[in-house]
Amino acid sequence: MQGLDLLRDLVVIFGVSVLVVLLLHRLRLPTITGFLVAGMLLGPHGLSLISDLKRIEVLADAGVVLLLFTVGIEFSLATLRRLWGSALAGGLVPLGVTVALGAGIVPLAGGWLLPGGGGMSVGQGIFLGFLVSLSSTVIPLKALADRGQIDSPHGRATIGVAVLQDLMVIPMMLLVPHLGPGSASGGMMGLVSPALALVQAAAVVAGILVVALWAVPRLLLLLASLKSREVFVISIFCVCLGTAWATSSMGLSLALGAFLAGLAVSESEFGHQALADVVPFRDSLNCLFFVSIGMLMDPGFALRMPLAVAGWAGAIIVFKLALIGGALLIAGQRPTVALQAGLALCQVGEFAFVLMRFASGSHLLPDAPGQVFLTASVATMIVTPLLYAGSSPILAIARRWEDKGWWRPAKDLREPPDRIEALSDHVVIVGYGFNGRNLARVLGEIGIQHVVLEMNPETVRSARREGEPILYGDASSPGILERLGAARARVLVLAISDPVSTRRAVAVARRSFPALHIVVRTRYLTEVDELYRLGAEVVIPEEVETSMEIFSRVLQQYGVPPEILVKHARRIRTERYGVFISERPAAAGDAEPGSLPKLAPLIAHAQVQVCTIPSDSAAVGKELGEVDLPGTTGAAVLALMRGREIIPGPSPRTLLAAEDLLVLAGTPEQIGPAVDALAATAPPAG
Repeated sequence: MQGLDLLRDLVVIFGVSVLVVLLLHRLRLPTITGFLVAGMLLGPHGLSLISDLKRIEVLADAGVVLLLFTVGIEFSLATLRRLWGSALAGGLVPLGVTVALGAGIVPLAGGWLLPGGGGMSVGQGIFLGFLVSLSSTVIPLKALADRGQIDSPHGRATIGVAVLQDLMVIPMMLLVPHLGPGSASGGMMGLVSPALALVQAAAVVAGILVVALWAVPRLLLLLASLKSREVFVISIFCVCLGTAWATSSMGLSLALGAFLAGLAVSESEFGHQALADVVPFRDSLNCLFFVSIGMLMDPGFALRMPLAVAGWAGAIIVFKLALIGGALLIAGQRPTVALQAGLALCQVGEFAFVLMRFASGSHLLPDAPGQVFLTASVATMIVTPLLYAGSSPILAIARRWEDKGWWRPAKDLREPPDRIEALSDHVVIVGYGFNGRNLARVLGEIGIQHVVLEMNPETVRSARREGEPILYGDASSPGILERLGAARARVLVLAISDPVSTRRAVAVARRSFPALHIVVRTRYLTEVDELYRLGAEVVIPEEVETSMEIFSRVLQQYGVPPEILVKHARRIRTERYGVFISERPAAAGDAEPGSLPKLAPLIAHAQVQVCTIPSDSAAVGKELGEVDLPGTTGAAVLALMRGREIIPGPSPRTLLAAEDLLVLAGTPEQIGPAVDALAATAPPAG
């Protein structure tokens, strides 16, 4: 049965993929590489374990549709606007240069550059330029996240370039049908035909987008009111596949329609939920997509022509590193930032495989050049994470370049604020993100002088327009700190997200300015000991402070006295969070210095309840000690409210009156009898 054959193929694909990914994960290689290698093993050039490649390719195409759909949901104009400078410099400039070189060199020297690449056209050279220009998004993001560098200057530059490259896939897909050997690829018609296609596509896209942006949020709001997750998920798939089908029927690509559907969904308040519902399906089908690409790879070809594969892989890495890094450097980024962003983005990306799959019927890459490019691309995805991890020696050279003044930022960033020279006993704030901005605002309101150091050029310019005393520079440079008056300052606050730069800045500041009080904010508990060792006086780890606030709020609901919580938090901070860092299991009966008293038996069932004394209660006119609620019921009296007067911890000699309110604390078994005792009426006289 064909259905069972497909099921068997899926089981084989997913099973082998999991095993290969687990093996490569131990070597710290990306998941995508594991899927490609699994496809190579399973495909016709490997073990030939898949019986129905056509059906697998159909499911893989569905994975591409969902991939572009989620890209549309995640796309944010605000994010791109914030990263616009880096995105334009590191994204469009390398793309233009790569495409121009591909169009000019491949037709002339294709046979020399690529085995079997002789006689390739200008259109095929442009297509090869498209493929080389695209970098991975997943691989650099994982590398940055593992090192806590997402919000660092080079992290922001990397993300900006990657986002723009992902978006450029859409116009590339529109141009691919006009680049094939059978299309006009030279002269005036070679320019007019693609340009006309782009104009027509833009008109269709605009029409679909207007309808989708108007209709989709309203449809999702109506469906969400049904409160049925199944209906909501089905509707999301209907929007995605329906828009993709509409664009395809108009002569455009399925992937473009999926991207437009994602944009429409992102404009509704249900975008995050839609993304969460679609991601599991996307990841599963994307596995099939990358496995299907891997099936095209011939391992025997790489063994027969290792020099060609290694040469192309090395050339791609060096070329993209120089191009992206150079473009960012010209745009004003520091050498260390440009170098790290270039290293993160110098591989061929997953969207290059999407584009290859989309162009499979256009014969834009002959078999032999296609095999060279495929194998070399996988090699770049394997090598670049290792290059990025071992880039310290190269970065040290770039830092020395910066320290010696061989690189200077733009003139408007070099000019220090006029007020800096007169500052004394002030605060130096490094980083103008959320924490730095809030600290600067509070210091300004109180009247404490301060100056800010920031490495994002756009942030510096924006803050200066608002009148903030801010300078562009790196806190790990003694010269920069000197210009900020660090020798006359009282406090240095490091509020940046890059742990490597933070450690260097602490070491430099302590060595150069011994009297400076250094306060450091870090995200991770593992950084605390090292930062104290380097010379910080106060280290505030966000994850621990957040957890302390959470457990304090929780324990308050269980009646733990505030003074115990304050004392406990003070001990934890005094011990430099040692109770959280220590991995030693506590022995029975240990009384650790920062531990809370064992209050659980007392507060596990504790309640607080307000009880009114009825006018006919036997307690009216008696002293509180005479009623003796703690002695007879076990309930404690926390406070007495009489009218607008509140008496906390009332004396046993306090006379009780009708309509008094008593605040009682205890277990339900204690509070119940206490309420009954207060409600009991006095016996009739005589």
